[in-house]
Amino acid sequence: MRIVQWVLIAISSLVLHSCIEGDEEVWIHADGSARVKATYRVPGLVMTAAEADELTALVAEEVGADAGLRLLANRVDLERGQRVIRIEVEAADITRLEDLVTEHAPGGERSKADKMLHALLGSIDVKAEGLSASLRREVDITPLLDEYVGKNAAVLLSEAEFRYAVHLPKSVERTNAHAVSDGGRTLRWKYRLGDLRREPMVMEMAAPVPLPWWVYAALGGIVVLVVVLLALRVVRARRPAVSAT
Repeated sequence: MRIVQWVLIAISSLVLHSCIEGDEEVWIHADGSARVKATYRVPGLVMTAAEADELTALVAEEVGADAGLRLLANRVDLERGQRVIRIEVEAADITRLEDLVTEHAPGGERSKADKMLHALLGSIDVKAEGLSASLRREVDITPLLDEYVGKNAAVLLSEAEFRYAVHLPKSVERTNAHAVSDGGRTLRWKYRLGDLRREPMVMEMAAPVPLPWWVYAALGGIVVLVVVLLALRVVRARRPAVSAT
């Protein structure tokens, strides 16, 4: 019986090892808009067809709730025993990506597909720093694997990889990227689950990303308002002098 158990564990290890990985690519354009293309491969035994359908429905709902986001691709295919998740989103400006998935109240009942979506997308924090922007991305799939694959999932999946790439319109100012190319405009990260030691995957960068057009419009409106207020103040200051003559 013990031999059978070890054989089953070995088979599970081979199956899981061969079919979990993630690839994400982000293009940030000169006008502040962005496009995200993501492909995730998970074991077919981890995600059923019904859960795959629920996942695509959740993605459509989350993206559709924001007028500044456009869904270009959203499907889950079954390929050689793997569930291949493909998501592509276009954002009017990079700040829209920060709320790509809504947070749930603690203790709320969540489905497996919902947990998977949140785990894969993780958290995105975008902050303006003058005419630059800093971006911090954090992804932690360990709790998801522990719950649905087992506590030894990180060991069984030690060779599984998640790869991330960001293409910038201008050279990066600072980053923790594992590789930087194209004159500082292309950043790449590659994480093996076995190297993480149950820590989350973290991507950080700061670059002179142009602000969206509406920010400039708002700043222009403020400048006009200040000029008008100054002009009114000058006119009021001159009125007493005119009446005295």
